[in-house]
Amino acid sequence: MRILWICGSRIVGGAERVTVQLAQLLDARQHQVITLCRRDSKLAEALAHADLPLHRAPLGGSLNVRSLAAIHSALLQVVPDVALVTTADEWVWSCLAWRRPPRTRLVLVRHMAVPLAQRVCWLAGRRADAVVAVSEAVRDSLLGRPGIPPERIHVIYNPVRFAPRAGVPEAEDRARARQALGLDCTGRWVGFFGGSNPAKGLRDVVAAASRANLAHGPTHLFVCGPGGARRATPGVGSIPDLAREFHLEGRLHSLGEIDDVEQALTAADVVVVATHRRLSEALPATVLEAMACGTPVLGYATGGIAEIIGTDGLIGRLARPDDVADLSRVLVEMLDDPAGARRMATAALQQVRERFDPEQAVDRYERLFTSLGAPPASAR
Repeated sequence: MRILWICGSRIVGGAERVTVQLAQLLDARQHQVITLCRRDSKLAEALAHADLPLHRAPLGGSLNVRSLAAIHSALLQVVPDVALVTTADEWVWSCLAWRRPPRTRLVLVRHMAVPLAQRVCWLAGRRADAVVAVSEAVRDSLLGRPGIPPERIHVIYNPVRFAPRAGVPEAEDRARARQALGLDCTGRWVGFFGGSNPAKGLRDVVAAASRANLAHGPTHLFVCGPGGARRATPGVGSIPDLAREFHLEGRLHSLGEIDDVEQALTAADVVVVATHRRLSEALPATVLEAMACGTPVLGYATGGIAEIIGTDGLIGRLARPDDVADLSRVLVEMLDDPAGARRMATAALQQVRERFDPEQAVDRYERLFTSLGAPPASAR
């Protein structure tokens, strides 16, 4: 089948990375995936690296009427079996396209658990053939607004981007990963992958690492993601400022945006995902990828974080949402119980193999597209 992926994102975030992965897998199954992206998007580089075709267009922005004309033109030129739309503004313009080819099925994908505007849900409920929610938390957020019939919402979990490890890393494996990143191999290490976005909870994690350092000896924290090491972010501060404020001088390190995510995840004894309730993660890639690397995960009990980890403490630990004291307490407990952390990581590896396998996700998308009337690959 022919699939037109419509994406108005300027950056390549988790939603874009996972959709590129799915596009590659669909391509390997003899489907044709063509992408319509904004002219200034960094997505073009990722698509070129994956050897996937793309068209550039003036997408992006809720008031950008040129997006409507660009999407309408692309639909008529490509005549896809499925138009797969992954950004909210483009949901609107795709629904408003006035002459969609009769064969084209419109499938909207939602990667965020933050509720959509009611008018967007109303429009999607009247024009889309299906809506994909990447977690139950996202489905719940969509059902919280009237407009989209429940039977039209399909939950398809995002897959993990790389194959899970065969087993939990040994201490020597973690030490080698730290050395490769230029980090001290001694002490205990906490990993944070949310950059300097205040809603991702960097200050919370720094406070938790500080408590662990004071109570139980050398504890280090490395930070990955957007935001410079010395540039102050409103509501967060700079890395040097945070180190001084929380008495972590020499133990708080900024690695910036890194290419080898697996290595960084392996370097940590615990990965902390402290996204605040107001942002409400849908299905955070960091949690899945840490699980696939055999690294224990601690997160605030919000959105998809709680959905993945569960409340029984078998594959990870949860802290009360936005509660720094509780986050600190649980982090100290995890660092003080390496045997328990290893049991969680082992169970998490099995969980990610069973629930978040890439081929399984592609199977579900194929079944959805076919159920909507799109032809199978053999009929292309």
